[in-house]
Amino acid sequence: MTHGQVVYPADCTAIIDVTKPPYNIDHTGKEDCTRQLIQIIDDIIQRDVDAFERTKAKLEAMPGLDAQISFEIKKENGRLSVIFPEDLPPARIIYFPNGTYLVSDTIAYSNENLVNINRGGYIRNEMNRLLHMMGESRDGVVIKLMDHCPGFGFGANKPVVSFMRGEQSNIAMTNSFENITIDVGRGNPGAVGLVFFGNNTGAVRHVCIKSSDDQYRGRCGLEVTHEIVSGCYIKHIEVIGFDYGIRVTPIRNFTVFEHITLKHQRKTGFYILNTITSIRGLYSRNEVPALRVGGPTAHVVVIDGRLDGGSELFTALQCDMGTIFARNIETAGYSHAISYGRKNVEGQRIDEYHSHEAHALFEGQAKRSIDLPIEETPHVPWETDLSKWVSVNAFGAKGDGQTDDTDAIQRAMNSVYSVIYFQPGKYLINDVIEIPAGVSRINFMYCDLVAGEKLQGLKEEGTFKVTGESEQPLVMEDLLAWEKYYGCMRLINHASTRTLVLSDLHAQTGALYFNSVEGGEVYMENVASTIGGEAYRHVPCFHFKGQQVWIRHLNPERSLKEVVNDRSRVWVLGFKTEFNGTSYETINGGFTEVLGGTISIGTNEQWPAIVNEESNVSVIASTNGYQTDHIFPIAVRETRNGEVRELSHRELPLRLMTQYVIPLYAGYTNQPK
Repeated sequence: MTHGQVVYPADCTAIIDVTKPPYNIDHTGKEDCTRQLIQIIDDIIQRDVDAFERTKAKLEAMPGLDAQISFEIKKENGRLSVIFPEDLPPARIIYFPNGTYLVSDTIAYSNENLVNINRGGYIRNEMNRLLHMMGESRDGVVIKLMDHCPGFGFGANKPVVSFMRGEQSNIAMTNSFENITIDVGRGNPGAVGLVFFGNNTGAVRHVCIKSSDDQYRGRCGLEVTHEIVSGCYIKHIEVIGFDYGIRVTPIRNFTVFEHITLKHQRKTGFYILNTITSIRGLYSRNEVPALRVGGPTAHVVVIDGRLDGGSELFTALQCDMGTIFARNIETAGYSHAISYGRKNVEGQRIDEYHSHEAHALFEGQAKRSIDLPIEETPHVPWETDLSKWVSVNAFGAKGDGQTDDTDAIQRAMNSVYSVIYFQPGKYLINDVIEIPAGVSRINFMYCDLVAGEKLQGLKEEGTFKVTGESEQPLVMEDLLAWEKYYGCMRLINHASTRTLVLSDLHAQTGALYFNSVEGGEVYMENVASTIGGEAYRHVPCFHFKGQQVWIRHLNPERSLKEVVNDRSRVWVLGFKTEFNGTSYETINGGFTEVLGGTISIGTNEQWPAIVNEESNVSVIASTNGYQTDHIFPIAVRETRNGEVRELSHRELPLRLMTQYVIPLYAGYTNQPK
């Protein structure tokens, strides 16, 4: 979300203020605070390690239970597979008040055994999740690497802050890094500002990463370089200096970037090696290439960019291999706006370019993206008047996972307070909670939810029902609803035309959104929903009817229909879906535009990945799998005037093993007005 100054109530127990006891970190820039910062992260991580050991012991003590510790919640050959832990420890947010924090080593966890599965010693899935770092303000909070710091010399490639110590993970959920500046100082040519990692949900926002060196030395500002990345929404980032401003390299899954500023890079502004990546709003002022794409599995979407200051020696967008789609890009000073391999595209502006053939299934349809109008997520200022904040616990909510907290939470919503927040814990809810017009923000502080028996059976209802009409948008943010939140209900029933902003919401075993009243606007950033069990797969993770929808970074999984667009306008920048269901179904004349992402782990069945039924759709995406039969044989099924046609995977370029790329599918009869 759009920040500014971020402050929290004194009684908000999710917050760890690093300057207060027991850590008492100096924030004047005079004392090295490396040891204390690592200790804070280790203390948070240790709670997850302890919970894992409890889950493991519980499974081992249950005779006859055919179960295993693994890296996903599912059944494998009839055997129950569980993700650790059964119960999440209470979440914490590491909070940095304004000041300078001097460091001399990488700020990360130090636990060597932070893994939940180790197959023969060669697959180690890191348990690096639930890590949240928030600064009071971007320019006011500076994590400063000592000048000429040992270990950060030429060739070191060593991060100042890192969310990854191991090789890979697929359970690093809801990580975040926001409102902070990282300064790698002077004389540290091997320094990397930030190494970020996430799965399904994760965000970096309002961050400046800079080199204070007089030659702008440093290896890289921001890196996403570990497998299996799938939860990286990175927004409002400025990188000043370094050899590379941003580097993204994993083969598996995807990343999403928006409003990125790159200046004074020495080799490349933005370098993508193999990853599926969507970028919107790239501003670069560099002589070197602003964006370089390499690696055969790279699949990049870049739109709405301005790339200035170029040299005639370079191309602004240099694509060595892989697949690229570019639209609405202005360049200045470069020899060419874009090149693919050895072929240059003349001119300094890119209206629309795709490196591979676009596909349309019916005659007369344009082979161009549908180009829906894009609206920014509304600016909703952070409420700094803490007298307007109240916790649901102040109205009697226990958050113990056993007590029914429904009435207490409703009392909080009905109160005079405009910002409602949750203390750490697990909140059992057994009926619908209505959100009136007077509430402007709900911050769950990454708490957990439990669905009671009555709530589980509500088929056309939401746990939270947005009923109040207001000109002011409602923000709902920062939730990780875990394994006991499942049922026929959705998390949110949008039952008014009030503008709704959903940010950093993760429902691990439940559907997330539908609207029972048409005509509203919905903005989503970094939102995930996974259907928890075969009994609920008929429930779409997201269902939009007659809405205007703008989505940045979406992760729906395991529904038979992940996203349903019924007469809505739905714009998506980056996504991941999983399992043998349709990723996007558009019906009744709806408009859907998907700009990059991955359709993952098909089951070689006749489920079309994309369904366009008498509607208007353009999609750019790739598939992903881990076995040769993890495919979607039907990429697109389109119905036009009653006639059905299909786009087969055999007609599309390969990406990885049997996986393929949809460079651009266009199926529409109407341009949006």
